[in-house]
Amino acid sequence: MQHPTGFKADGADLALVQVEVVDATGNRCPIALNMIDFEFTGPAEWRGGLAQGPDNYILSKQLPVEGGVNRILIRSKTVAGKINITAKSPGLKSGIIELTTLAVTVQNGLSSQFPADGLKPSLKRGATPLAQTYQTSRKAVKIIAATAGANADKANLSYDDNELSDWVNDGNLNTAWIKYNLEKETLVTQVELKVNGFRTKAYPIRILVDDKEVFRGNTIPSLGYFTAICKPAKGKTVTIQLLGSGKETVESGKIGVEVNGKKLDDGVERAEIKSKGGLSIIETEIYEAK
Repeated sequence: MQHPTGFKADGADLALVQVEVVDATGNRCPIALNMIDFEFTGPAEWRGGLAQGPDNYILSKQLPVEGGVNRILIRSKTVAGKINITAKSPGLKSGIIELTTLAVTVQNGLSSQFPADGLKPSLKRGATPLAQTYQTSRKAVKIIAATAGANADKANLSYDDNELSDWVNDGNLNTAWIKYNLEKETLVTQVELKVNGFRTKAYPIRILVDDKEVFRGNTIPSLGYFTAICKPAKGKTVTIQLLGSGKETVESGKIGVEVNGKKLDDGVERAEIKSKGGLSIIETEIYEAK
C-alpha cells in the first residue's frame, strides 16, 4: 500500500506492506501465529511493525502474525531504485514483493512536490447530516468537595483533571477511602477511575452512594481508566473504599518502552500503594444517565 502517484524517493515516503499466512486456496488462516523473518534489499529504511511481545517488536525484522496477518513499514531513501522484501517462516512458502521508488527532483535543497499532490478527495459519504448523528448516554456530575481517610487536604487532586497529580492514603487499609460531595442529588450510574498502577494492578473496591453499596468488585488493568457500572442509586455523596491489597497481574513485569526509550506509564510513583492498604487515585469521574 503506497501513495496513489507512486512511492517517492524523498527520504520520507512510506510503503505499508501486509503479510498474511494463507492456506492452499489463498484464504487467510485466522488462527495462525507464525513467527515471520523479513529480509529486504534496496534503497530503503526498515521501520518495522508491531506485535504483542518483547518491546512490542519495535524495529525488529522478526515478528509474528496475529490472526494470520501483520504489517510492516518501509521508508524510502533519497535515491530511487528497486526494493525487494522477503517474508519467510519455517514450514511455509516464502512471500516476495518488489517495490520501486520514484526519483524526486530537488533544486537547492528544495522540492516542488508535496505529499498531498495527486490525492483526490472522496465525497462518497455525502453531505454532513443536518440532524444529530449520535446520542449522549451519560452525563458527568460535578464534584464540589471531597474528604478522605488520610491526606484529606490532597483529596481534590483526584478530580482536578490533571493526570500528573493524585491523592494517596497512608498505606493503611482503614484509611483507604475517599468520599466525594456532588453538586446536586444525582442518580449515579457509573464511576470512572484512573488508579495508580492502572496497567499492572487490580484493586478490590466497593462504591457507595450515600450509605448504599452500588458496586463491589475489582478494577481491571487497562491503559488508563476503569469504569465501574453501578446499581443506579440516588444521593449527594459517592464513596470509594479499598477492600484489600491490590494484586499485580501477570503483565506487571512486561511493561515495555516507547520508541524514544521512555518506560511506558503506569501512574505516579507511590510507596504507599505497595503496602496492603495503599490506595491512590489519579482521577475520578462520576456519571448519571442522560
